[in-house]
Amino acid sequence: MSTIGMDETGDEEQRRIAEHVEWQKQGAWVVLWGPYTRCFWAFACWPVVPESGVVISADDPHVLYSEMRYVEREHGFLRWRYGRGRGPRVRDRG
Repeated sequence: MSTIGMDETGDEEQRRIAEHVEWQKQGAWVVLWGPYTRCFWAFACWPVVPESGVVISADDPHVLYSEMRYVEREHGFLRWRYGRGRGPRVRDRG
């Protein structure tokens, strides 16, 4: 029996985990499982990403998620996502 196309290494479960993390991030990241590298990869895709891009890899999904949150804070994603149009209030003294 041929094993071509069969997943005996648990890659399918890792792909499902990657899909779930991507779903949790609501389109802000593309998340993949790399069967060759045996780790998760996350590519930032929001408008305030540095021109050079942001790519994170980790062999554990919890570490990946934590690193994603760190990068979001570092590059102003949370301010962009949740703080649009919320500048300091200026009172009219007239």
